[in-house]
Amino acid sequence: MIQLAVAALPGRLDPGNAEAADWLRAELAKAAYRDTRDPLQRALDAIADWLFRLLSGVDGPTRALPTFVAGIAAVVVVALVAYLLRFVRRTPSRRGESPDSPLGGQRLTAAELRARAQRAFDDARYAACLLDAMRAIARGCVERTLLEDSPSLTAHEIAERLAEAFPAQANELRWAATRFDAVAYGGADASRDEAQRLLRVEAAVRETRPVRHRSEDDSRAQPVGAAP
Repeated sequence: MIQLAVAALPGRLDPGNAEAADWLRAELAKAAYRDTRDPLQRALDAIADWLFRLLSGVDGPTRALPTFVAGIAAVVVVALVAYLLRFVRRTPSRRGESPDSPLGGQRLTAAELRARAQRAFDDARYAACLLDAMRAIARGCVERTLLEDSPSLTAHEIAERLAEAFPAQANELRWAATRFDAVAYGGADASRDEAQRLLRVEAAVRETRPVRHRSEDDSRAQPVGAAP
């Protein structure tokens, strides 16, 4: 990879200090080096800025580097920065989890999500367990026609809607939504107790008969064609 980066540079390896500095400045001006707040990227930018000043001789009375040394330094640093940036951008997100909504991105059944959550718990992958347990709750309620299958629903919206159908689990559902957001979007970790607690919430919702409003029950019982 470093060879490719070097091949992309001009053929001469003995530019003057000003030309070497121009090489580095042109490379760092590319879009790939901007629009990121990654800590490693900021550190690389600081190193590149220091080297640019060193090559330009703008900091203090220090003598300029010899021409050949300046050229080699510019080539090595540009290649190293390009390599590290590609590595940072290709690194998967934490724990390999995609921060989607409970009903988004996962086209699995509630039973499949529940089984995956249990496997994650058995493997001590508690964050993954917590996420899949919340997804199993949401998908299970879609399968029971208690929720619409809308990927845009957030964890808190799901919890509030299910709180009406499962009042005894309302507080636990709200807690589950808060923890889901913290792990999926905030990069938080999950403990064994939290994962186990959410598995219990999923089981309680799955095994509990939902509460239906009287008006809903009346509409279901009303004969077809009867006057409202």
